[in-house]
Amino acid sequence: MEPLEIVRLVLLITHFVGLAAIIGAWILQMPRRSGFDFSPVLVGSIVQLVTGIALIAVNELGGNDIDTGKAITKLTITLAVLGLGIAGIVRGRRLRRRGASDAALRPLLWAAGIAAVANVVVAVVWR
Repeated sequence: MEPLEIVRLVLLITHFVGLAAIIGAWILQMPRRSGFDFSPVLVGSIVQLVTGIALIAVNELGGNDIDTGKAITKLTITLAVLGLGIAGIVRGRRLRRRGASDAALRPLLWAAGIAAVANVVVAVVWR
């Protein structure tokens, strides 16, 4: 196996781990009404962003064609999930400082989870 292919596969596996962190956090926290933890969403989206960009670079280096529209769509969704993760952490800290319930964060978590699933749909369906 070529070294570049090994790098690509390691990046792809790491990309899936980032995705699992986002979707796993969403699924595990679905039934909650409060007490949300956005750290897996934040870390997962950062991992997705870094490995996604690296995958594009490795594929370009390997001479593979990149669907620019698909890459931009996935990048946009990933940035949205990252923004939701940051917003969830920042708003959660503010609410906790005031002693208020973080129930208002539930829509942010749902939006991040649904966007991550949409990113999977784009990856699988867009050919």
